[in-house]
Amino acid sequence: MTSVINRAIAHIAPGIAVKRELERLRFKSLENAGAIGATATGDGANFRETRWPGASRVLRSMASWFAALGSGTSDLNLSEQRTLRARSRDAIRAFPIARAAMTRARTNIVGTGLICRPSVDYVTLGITADEAEALNSQLQASWERWAEDALECDAEATLDFYGLQSLAVFSAMLSGDCIALTPWVERQGGVSGLKVQLIEADRLETPEQQPDRAGLINGVALDDLGAPVGYWIRSNHPGDALITQQPPTWTFHPAFGEETGRRRVMHIWNDKERPGQVRGAPFLAPILEPLRQLSKWTDNELMAAVISAMFTVFIEKGQDVLDPNGNALSAFGGVPAGPTATGQVDQSTLVPPVPAQNVALGNGAVIELANGDKANFANPARPNAQFDPFFVAMVKQMGASLEMPSDEILLTYAGSYTAARAAMLQAWRFYTGRRARTVQQFCDPIYGLRLDEEVATGRIRLPGYSDPIRRRAYSRCVWIGPARGAMDELKEAQAAEKRIAIGVSNESIECAAMTGESRDAVYDQQVREINQRKRDQTWELRPTGVVRYTPIDNPDGTPVTPSDPAEADNPEDPEQQE
Repeated sequence: MTSVINRAIAHIAPGIAVKRELERLRFKSLENAGAIGATATGDGANFRETRWPGASRVLRSMASWFAALGSGTSDLNLSEQRTLRARSRDAIRAFPIARAAMTRARTNIVGTGLICRPSVDYVTLGITADEAEALNSQLQASWERWAEDALECDAEATLDFYGLQSLAVFSAMLSGDCIALTPWVERQGGVSGLKVQLIEADRLETPEQQPDRAGLINGVALDDLGAPVGYWIRSNHPGDALITQQPPTWTFHPAFGEETGRRRVMHIWNDKERPGQVRGAPFLAPILEPLRQLSKWTDNELMAAVISAMFTVFIEKGQDVLDPNGNALSAFGGVPAGPTATGQVDQSTLVPPVPAQNVALGNGAVIELANGDKANFANPARPNAQFDPFFVAMVKQMGASLEMPSDEILLTYAGSYTAARAAMLQAWRFYTGRRARTVQQFCDPIYGLRLDEEVATGRIRLPGYSDPIRRRAYSRCVWIGPARGAMDELKEAQAAEKRIAIGVSNESIECAAMTGESRDAVYDQQVREINQRKRDQTWELRPTGVVRYTPIDNPDGTPVTPSDPAEADNPEDPEQQE
């Protein structure tokens, strides 16, 4: 009976039902206070009905905190997704801090692009290291021929593969996720048919915008284990302003190829935070509310500073000269000769009206005042001395939420070398993690599809490629992004040398961190350069290092080996002094 009454009250007056539930919990906590460790002093609000204070519904600090328990899908429903996307996109257009955080992340995660370095597993393939190196060179040349040509790799024929990486990362962070399709399009004069088509998150939706159901959530078709089996893509963007008579249609794209099992549709996430989550939230979602408030305050402070920079004057009027309707004549351009004895203006004494004078703030403007008017100067005390400390404090909080130090967002490394380096290293932990996910969700699957095409067309021969294990061995590669850089090149180089010497690092790791290149590529280039200098006789190895010079040929064409440049420039040499 009680439950029926409670449901009836909740249907008619939800607010009263909430209060009844809170009072019921309060009474129960007071009744069982001795059994659950309630405090012995204070009023009823100090009792805890739960062992964890954070779960209490009675404590004054927690009584007004109502949080619903939902799944990874229901806690990010379609309506909220659309609102977050729209506000995130508006934020990067209007809020400098929002754009700074987004562009800083994109620049350091991808930058000029993640470069592919094929690295086949020659042990699994049963080939020698030299054979593997020759194969890697062949695979890299084939990849670069496709990746560096926008007509070959981009369905929109606009960006090369490295530009597609940047756009995919930025779109996923801005909208929560991004879809990459792999249509087959052969263009005149082209070689490859594989193309990459990036689809914005808004076009991934359930056909006819039907409500979610088991196995189809927000445009993603799922199997019994929750793995995606396909994606429904809308033919146009729901926000398109184009005038068209064609209603939207939805096309189903299988997630994996039927014959190869390769992933055909890449789902690039901003971040997957919960098991069972199907769609992602935008990168700026946690800070949109404080970001909006901070932007409004910044705009107001900027406007106040602009106004205070002008010659600000408040005009205190004397005796007003009014017309018969009670309006000040000076406001309408009439200039009276003076009031009559009765205090009223003789209309016959008015000169012809002149254009009204606009009284407004200006840069050093001087306005002629009427008789009896006074000029009072105002000092609004702007700029606000507390603006910068408070602004930086808010950016620190938002940066901590985004895993980006405020020094990195604002590009101001005002502290010591140690503090600046710590901020940079912490930011690079975030960038490195996002870079790894970009490789896993976008780069590696595309590389595998490209290799499939090369083998299928016979342009590259890879024995045993149909075997999944050997195919994986052939598909191995390393993606190298822009280097982290260094605050002090000499200190960084000395630290790298020390780490290698004590055995906690190696040349491959340090080379990738400092230059963004693979150690093998750098080493091979060094060998080629040294051999070239040997052939040209433009170098000589001395105990103090490599001495380089320009050779001088004898008349008969034989090279002349000059003396050591260090000896030639030695001022203490007595022969040189003579």
